[in-house]
Formats: sequence, structure tokens, C-alpha cells
Amino acid sequence: MIMMLRTRTIGIDYSLNSPAVCINEDKLEDVDISKVTFHFLTKKKKYLGDIAKNVIGYDYPLYKTPEERFDAISNWVMSLINDIHSNVYIEGYSYGSKGQGLFQIAENGGLLKHKLWKSSNIELNILVPSVVKKRTTGKGNADKQMMYEQFMKDGGTDLVSELGMNKLDNPVSDIVDSYYIMRTGYEDRYSN
Repeated sequence: MIMMLRTRTIGIDYSLNSPAVCINEDKLEDVDISKVTFHFLTKKKKYLGDIAKNVIGYDYPLYKTPEERFDAISNWVMSLINDIHSNVYIEGYSYGSKGQGLFQIAENGGLLKHKLWKSSNIELNILVPSVVKKRTTGKGNADKQMMYEQFMKDGGTDLVSELGMNKLDNPVSDIVDSYYIMRTGYEDRYSN
């Protein structure tokens, strides 16, 4: 008997403050936004737990040093992947950050990429941010509002309202980005 290896498609919007992960267990053509699961880290208690049918907020880990912070965030992502064979997509750097923050972003991202690369069950893929935006909205320089509007058109829940937010902000914009990172990666892999 031949066993089929299950492969998930995962999109990660990775950041220091509000990382989000979208996990697609099914084939994209059979999946709408309500069938993928979204996970994110937050420092706001009101966003913890199951905040929507398929959206889960996790408490941001405590840390004493930047290195401990990077390790804790990357461990959280790895725990979601859970040793199941996965095609993982993450955006490359956008180069919009300046100063000391740029180095912390790079160190944080580098540690996660290293852990993903070391896992025998994960195929790591890096996407260019403008490609994700162009595929999603038709504009390579699309802003967060344009991405959210497309998310709503594609059947996404109005998470801004559901979370009681006055305007689009984290974690919603990160959830949206993680979905379109996953979707872009999936379409690039399986559209032929």
C-alpha cells in the first residue's frame, strides 16, 4: 500500500510585533477563506483565543533579550507547522525599515528561515512582496487597505468590525497578508 504524503500550504506574514500564519489544509480551488486557519501573536488580551471561526490569537511571549524574543516567535511558528510536510511561503524583506529596527527584523527573519530550512518536512519559499500585492490587487505597490478590500471581495469576514476596531490595523492586516502570501505561493506552484 502506498501512503500519500499530505502537504499543506502555509503563508507567513512574519514580523517582530504581530506575526500571522495562514494554514491551508486543502486544495485552494476547493477552499474559501473560511476554510483556512489563521494564527497570530498579540499583546492585546481582547484578541486572545478564538476570535472568529477560523482565527486564533495567541499571547505574545515574554522575553528579556532580543535573542530570546526571536527564538520565542520562531518557536511559535514552528509549533504551528508541527512536523507535517508543508510548502511554506514567506515574504522577502521590503527594505522599508531603517536604523536599528532593520537589523532586528533581519535577525528575527533569519532565525525563522534557518529553522524552516533545517526541518526535513518543510519546503521553504521566499516571495517578493510586490509580487504578492500585484497578484492580489493588480498593483505591486498596493497598501494595506487595498489588500483588505480584496480580502473582503474574496469572501473574508469583516475582521475589523468583528474585532471592534475603529480602523484597519494589526492583527487584521497581518492575517490578510498571510492569506495572500499562502495563496500566491499555491498559485505559483500549482497553476500549471
